[in-house]
Amino acid sequence: MRTAKVALVGNPNVGKTSLFNALTGSRHAVGNYSGITVDVREGAVRAGLVDRPVVLLDLPGIYSTTAVSDDERLAFEQLSADRPPEAVIIVADATNLARNLYLVLQVFELGLPSVLALNMSDVARKQGRAVDVERLAAALGVPVVATVGRTGEGGRELLRAVAEVSNRPARPRLLQPLPEHRALRAALEVLEAVCSPARARGLMSAELGGGKLSAVSSEERAALGRIEPDLAQTAVAQLVALRYREVDRLLEQTGVIVDDGGGAGVGMQRSVAIDRVLTHPVAGLLAFGLAMTLLFQGLFSWSDPLISVIETMFGALADVVGVTLGPGLFTDLLTQGVIAGAGNVLVFVPQIALLFVVLGLLEDSGYLARAAFLIDRLMTALGLSGKAFVPLLSGYACAIPAILGTRTIAGFRQRLAVIFMIPYVSCSARLPVYALVIGALFDADRSIFGPFSLGGLLLSGMYLLSTVSALVVGGVFHRFMPAPRPPLVLELPPYRRPRLRNVLGRAYDRTMDFVRDAGTVILAATIVLWAALSFPRVEPDPSDPHATAIEHSVGGRLGKAMEPALAPIGQDWRIGVGLVGSFAAREVLVSTLGLVYGIEAGEEDDRPLRERLRSATDPRTGKPRYTPLRGLALMVFFVYACQCMSTLAVVKRETRSWRWPLLMLGTMTSVAYLMAWLVYQGGRLLGFE
Repeated sequence: MRTAKVALVGNPNVGKTSLFNALTGSRHAVGNYSGITVDVREGAVRAGLVDRPVVLLDLPGIYSTTAVSDDERLAFEQLSADRPPEAVIIVADATNLARNLYLVLQVFELGLPSVLALNMSDVARKQGRAVDVERLAAALGVPVVATVGRTGEGGRELLRAVAEVSNRPARPRLLQPLPEHRALRAALEVLEAVCSPARARGLMSAELGGGKLSAVSSEERAALGRIEPDLAQTAVAQLVALRYREVDRLLEQTGVIVDDGGGAGVGMQRSVAIDRVLTHPVAGLLAFGLAMTLLFQGLFSWSDPLISVIETMFGALADVVGVTLGPGLFTDLLTQGVIAGAGNVLVFVPQIALLFVVLGLLEDSGYLARAAFLIDRLMTALGLSGKAFVPLLSGYACAIPAILGTRTIAGFRQRLAVIFMIPYVSCSARLPVYALVIGALFDADRSIFGPFSLGGLLLSGMYLLSTVSALVVGGVFHRFMPAPRPPLVLELPPYRRPRLRNVLGRAYDRTMDFVRDAGTVILAATIVLWAALSFPRVEPDPSDPHATAIEHSVGGRLGKAMEPALAPIGQDWRIGVGLVGSFAAREVLVSTLGLVYGIEAGEEDDRPLRERLRSATDPRTGKPRYTPLRGLALMVFFVYACQCMSTLAVVKRETRSWRWPLLMLGTMTSVAYLMAWLVYQGGRLLGFE
């Protein structure tokens, strides 16, 4: 039986992805602002809901098919392709239908079988704003179904309506120009000579409206070129006015309540009262800073017991394997390479999982939409779009999807500025490095300012430094590469109780991505580094009692060659080997240090890595090998260094040039070295070494 493809399209913040998750059983992120979906997601409809295989396409949330940004372009091209979806589900917010009807009319113009899903209908009923579904369906000429994306209510009826419209020819509802719309009539006459009426309107919106499409035929391009610029501008304006006139007519005909600011429900009224504080220019930023500080405080206080348990488990596993297999090269590979290498990274899974859970709770509750509103003020001062907040926020998890998220930003210069900002945001891969250094070299549990600990404040400081640095980079870009700043279109939904199941599910998915990374890239890099640190096996020089065999290995020699450059920032050759390995993944620094100290100590030292770093001394001087100042310099280096090949690869793909990733690598490495040098040398001058 042939699989049907059905597209989900709608404005941002209408619950489109929630509906997609309910119908397919997926666990994609759901947010209260545009930019959460920046690519086409596919998911098969759950068995039992339909009689034949159906695949849903979750298109990016857009306000218009006028293709200015990449997400709008992607949505329009999916809907107007040579082989378009069999049907379209247009998802609209039942509490604010007036805002959604403009896009509904644009989708109708594409001539595809369509069904309107009135989502959040439960909220509309509570607010006394329920829409007469039958009356609206009669006015629009398409089936209309009331749905609740968060619970899946109305899902079966929606899919049944889709099946019905798929089996009959689509009759596009094209608005006819009025007699006074002479420019619109003239432009449509030129375009309809080479394409369908629906396609002509789509081209007018996308091409004449200021956007660009990739799938435009030579005949269509020639027809567009025959339309005078002044005529085109007037024609587009008349088409927009015609749609809005039709929206007003539909609202009047169906008796839909238009919110004038006084019809908000109790939930929204409560949200407005809370927002007087949380969106205040001063109090809001202080509240956001406090929330983030508590988050990072919790990363140490709540996860440390689990970290100790995991350290003990991996230590015991290495002991069992060593005793079972006996001494030998293969045993060393398993205990020092595989178990110790991956284990030294996986011990930080509790902190990473907790980070994703708390961010998920803030996101699901609607608070992060307020954070976007606050950050937009800073973006305005820097000449950047508030849309940059979404990819920057994603950057705290991973830079790669965050860079993909910049597709929602219109204009190459604006987008490029945000792409360069994202790697400065501390991703989850940096968290193991920060946690290791803070836990090993600082009195992390020492109380500071009452309930706050030194470890939590240091971690907050690293994330604050990275965020401020990213904003500074954006300001520098605007200074030297100014670009028009598009406005941030943002709605603040009422605060909602987070759905714990969804939050935990998404946190689990993101954490497992990290674990899979540790099980593939990090494990492979660790094994390669183990070999580089183990061969050739050379006996130490008896004339130098402080030298170890590992220093004569390939990796040791590489680190020794780097040491003169690392000494000014307070680091030794062991850190140098870790920096080389961390280009595969930043966390490899942790596993590399575990390898170095495991190989140097042999089997007589099975202490966790944090304790080894804390007690390590220089045999020549008897002084600690690592101090808090050196650890601080290392963390600052990792705040700024672009230690990730995958990030550079995705920048190359998104910018279609090696120029920008190479510039990113060069500038970030230089800034990282300079900042680490200032921290270490400045600290020495102040007597902190």
